[in-house]
Amino acid sequence: MPLPYTGAHGELNFEADFIALLQQSGWEKQVLKNYTVEDLIANWRQILFERNRAVLHGVPLSDDEMQRVLDSLRQYADTPVKANHFLNSAERGLAVRRDRDSKDTAHAGKEVYLNLFRAREIAGGSSRYQIAEQTQFISTNPNYPDRRGDITLLIDGIPVIQIELKASGVDVFEAATQIQKYTKENIFKGFMGLVQVFWAISPEEALYFANPGSQDRFNPAFFFHWGDRNNHIIRDWRELITGPSHILSVPEAHKLIGYYTIADRNADVLKVCRSYQYTAINAIVNRAMKQRWGEHQQRGGFVWCTTGGGKTMTSFKAGQLILDMGFADKVVFVVDRRALDEQSTREYNSFARDGESVCSTTSSVNLFNKLKSRKADDAMIMTSIQKLANVNEEASHIDAATLAEVAGRRICFIVDEAHRSQFGKMHRRVKDTFYNALFFGFTGTPILAKNMKGSEETTESIFGPCLAVYSLATGIRDGNVLGFWPEYNPTFAEKDMRRVIALREAKVNDESELKPGTKSFAAYQYYMTKAPMATVYKPDGTIETKGIEDFFSSADYDSDKHRRAVVQHILDNRLMVAFGGEHGTRFHGMLATSSIPEAYAYWQLFQELAPDLHVTALFDPNIDQNTEGVINKEDWLIAIVGRYNEAFQTQFNRKTDPHYERFKSDLTARLAHKKPYQHIGNDSDKCLDLVIVVDQLLTGFDSVFLNVLYMDKVMESDALIQAISRTNRIYNSAEKPWGMVKFYRKTNTMRRNLQDALELYCEGDTAGVMEQELKANLHLLNSLFEDLAALFKNEGIEHFRRLPKDPAAQQKFRKDFTKMRSTLRAAFLQGFKWSGEYADILVFDEMTYHILLERFKELPSTGTHPQPPRAGYQLDTNLTSVLGEQIDSDYLESRFKILTISDIEAREQEASKAAVRKDIEANLGILPALLQPYARQVLDDIQSGTLQAEPGKRFRTYITEYREDAIQHAVHEEAAKYGIDEEKLLDVYRTTGSQPINQIALKEVENTADISKIMQTYGCSRFAAKSKLHAALTDYISQRRAETLEGPDNTSSKDSN
Repeated sequence: MPLPYTGAHGELNFEADFIALLQQSGWEKQVLKNYTVEDLIANWRQILFERNRAVLHGVPLSDDEMQRVLDSLRQYADTPVKANHFLNSAERGLAVRRDRDSKDTAHAGKEVYLNLFRAREIAGGSSRYQIAEQTQFISTNPNYPDRRGDITLLIDGIPVIQIELKASGVDVFEAATQIQKYTKENIFKGFMGLVQVFWAISPEEALYFANPGSQDRFNPAFFFHWGDRNNHIIRDWRELITGPSHILSVPEAHKLIGYYTIADRNADVLKVCRSYQYTAINAIVNRAMKQRWGEHQQRGGFVWCTTGGGKTMTSFKAGQLILDMGFADKVVFVVDRRALDEQSTREYNSFARDGESVCSTTSSVNLFNKLKSRKADDAMIMTSIQKLANVNEEASHIDAATLAEVAGRRICFIVDEAHRSQFGKMHRRVKDTFYNALFFGFTGTPILAKNMKGSEETTESIFGPCLAVYSLATGIRDGNVLGFWPEYNPTFAEKDMRRVIALREAKVNDESELKPGTKSFAAYQYYMTKAPMATVYKPDGTIETKGIEDFFSSADYDSDKHRRAVVQHILDNRLMVAFGGEHGTRFHGMLATSSIPEAYAYWQLFQELAPDLHVTALFDPNIDQNTEGVINKEDWLIAIVGRYNEAFQTQFNRKTDPHYERFKSDLTARLAHKKPYQHIGNDSDKCLDLVIVVDQLLTGFDSVFLNVLYMDKVMESDALIQAISRTNRIYNSAEKPWGMVKFYRKTNTMRRNLQDALELYCEGDTAGVMEQELKANLHLLNSLFEDLAALFKNEGIEHFRRLPKDPAAQQKFRKDFTKMRSTLRAAFLQGFKWSGEYADILVFDEMTYHILLERFKELPSTGTHPQPPRAGYQLDTNLTSVLGEQIDSDYLESRFKILTISDIEAREQEASKAAVRKDIEANLGILPALLQPYARQVLDDIQSGTLQAEPGKRFRTYITEYREDAIQHAVHEEAAKYGIDEEKLLDVYRTTGSQPINQIALKEVENTADISKIMQTYGCSRFAAKSKLHAALTDYISQRRAETLEGPDNTSSKDSN
């Protein structure tokens, strides 16, 4: 039988059962019910005394002393980031000065250090775990009502987790929205600002997220589901408390706050680990705890974590906890040369607590000195595997005893991006040098037995067993990375490719030499009709049937004709790919080629065919003076860098930048819109349109502004996944619904390779990883539209003229239309056009879409859908920038003109006026909802003859005039009622939007009132009359104004027809 969590008492019943289960899971039995925040502070005060009785010599804190504690809290913990640092430093003690007349005579007038909170004193010592139910939040702002919070979890008297519940059948996002509303009303400030994590829970769903700090920083992208070890989402609230994960039980809830929250200083945002990170960190720390140092067991294990899974935060937190718990002397974070260790060091230090740091290394010698150092500041180190490997070369300069002492220390190496480039000789050299060390790896593309090449080792054989998995498919499901849209664009027709091979295998020059019944004829027929295009392999990896494409070598594609076809295809589709989103964001592309000569040839073609585009190339600048082609390669680099300098007014050259590291750094920063290019937006003078690469940037490079990879090379397995993952960083879904990959070489082979790679790295679960085909997207659009049409119909709204008034209906509209926008963007990128061959599949037209878009813009702002910054200039797009005659307000003007033609002109058109009016009414939804009633009033007055339209006067002008008349009429009536200055009231009325009323301006209005008239009307004293006037005007401005903006009273019935 389902539990009774529906109906009038559904939420209360749910709350009671929720608390009962918490009490069974380590939380105290006594519930702090209906406490105010002041009551909770008094409770904390008592706990502070109990925790610090010895320090306080048995003398409780006085009121003044407690006030000083609260003052420190307000000073040092006024944001979630600062609150996290405050809690994490609380073990060191908070200095509080005792009163001069304190009965604690030993400390009177002196500072004592109070222990407030022990992040790592979990389920032991003096830790207290309390539940507060229905906490009363008394508002100090007259514009906000008092509120209640469902459940507050307190550790050591400090509120650290806030839970809002909803009854069965209610969208859990309503609980999240409620938390956001409370945040806007400053409920989570002061003492309640110490809350670190919010939970929004219904009987069917549960979300959690770190305290964002302000209502405009709430972002559903960071609302997480908790999952089990296999990343299966836990939706049953009981499992969160008593199940295998039991994250809301004691001690796990304490660990969540003490171990698994991170204050990111650079972003000024508090972060909380996802369940996969929790599993990974826990596994790494446990493995380090079990390490038997001195036995040289170097394999700690590896974490399989897709890009976007938070590897940096996970590895940092694991390293931090290993040191906190004394399981190692040093933790060394290792990155590949391709990653900038300075940038990585900044990221890690952004996560560090007060007094904690991650030190970078400038050389192998500097690295060795830091490993030798016993300073606490040198406990966490950031370096590259190249510097580590080179320590061997420096060993000859180090005495044997020192080298042995350092090598024998308890060192944990945490290797980021542990893919093939990290394997091999360098890794073995590092292990040989640091024979006592423990190694952990992070990778999104582990080398498995299925995809290892030749004699290479698997990730497991090098690092040890897999400790946790967060696969590509799971990352896409959770919305942490995008899926992919692969597009296959062969430059050679299949029939032509088959014919070339068929003739060759038949050993003839053309078909006239073929004779039926011969082996040649049979061979020709086989390759023309039956041979697969892509090679088919047996389970053991050997060839079963060779495909047509594998008869072609790289040399067959190394032609100007092939490259021109690729370039032309890129240019033909560039505008939609680069600028096709609703906000005109400028995206960038990457072209991967098979060799350096081909990369240069492509670069030359773009200079020839599209000289106005900013196209550059990046490849290995190292020049071996003993190989052929040295002069060519050096000349190519000079030309490419020279053109880059011309385009962007830079001055990179071989003399001052011998390895072109500064050039590469500038190029990648520009492509990613990072410092100093974080504000370039759509500036065509500063943006790169395309970068051509061979291997560089295909691993490790991240940019949300890279949305397409053009592939003119054959790749497979982990290398292919790494490459296409350059495109799948999350951005506004209406702009970038997925990462695009366009294949041009051996397209059938690449289709197979991609499918095999996804099967491998999604653990067989590829659902949702690749975008569905255009027709499927169009059918999805129809389904979404039908749901929206039903929603508006159920609210009694025709033609989507206004928003539903029910907040739940608005929430569903927001959710479904957001999906509709991103799906439509995807359809456009797949070739859909409103007037194209697939338009008939849709059950709605472009006009209707834009009416819905107008309603979407009118939704109350929640701060959860921030738009990207406006670009320097806007480019017309297929979605919203330009609306053709059939879909914009000009269409309404053209229809309106027919209604207002003179009587002489009207004789032949009068019969059509009724149809025209009906057409206008059906499309009024293109106007903002607040203008539609006035528009209908204009039409009514023209039809009745009340309004004689002036030739040439626009429909929108009439609408504006009618609205202005309605406002002035309403204000006039209100001013006359109290004898106040009409113009002053109108000024306050106009300037009051969603912000609180300007009380100073309102007071000026009240000073103009005829108080004696009000006293007479209400039969009250002068004082009471002023009070009634203030209340009446406040109510009028905030309430009557909203009613007036909806339109004249006599149109309200039409709105609901």
